[in-house]
Amino acid sequence: MGGGTAASPTRAPRIPFVLLVLCLMVSALVSLLVLRSVVAQEAYAITSLQSQNRGLSYQEQELQDEVAHLEDSDRIAEEAEEMGMEQGEAPLFLDPDEGEVVGGQGGAE
Repeated sequence: MGGGTAASPTRAPRIPFVLLVLCLMVSALVSLLVLRSVVAQEAYAITSLQSQNRGLSYQEQELQDEVAHLEDSDRIAEEAEEMGMEQGEAPLFLDPDEGEVVGGQGGAE
């Protein structure tokens, strides 16, 4: 009987220690899995945002090209003529030093 009681105190502390080590290992594995899934989700979000950014850059370039086309003075003049507008006469300017009116049909006189 004396041998049975002596073996019991040495085995009792080992079981909680083994359980503690197993719990730590399981919690470490679970933490790694959660961390890996979060990183994968963030990587997917980054890839999605980069793709969206690329699409918006293409759209911005197309809009800039369209604005450049719409600002073209030849296109504006053609469209104005199609609407029935006519080109105005050249402006006249008063030269106070000479006391003359300059400009008009032939430009500066």
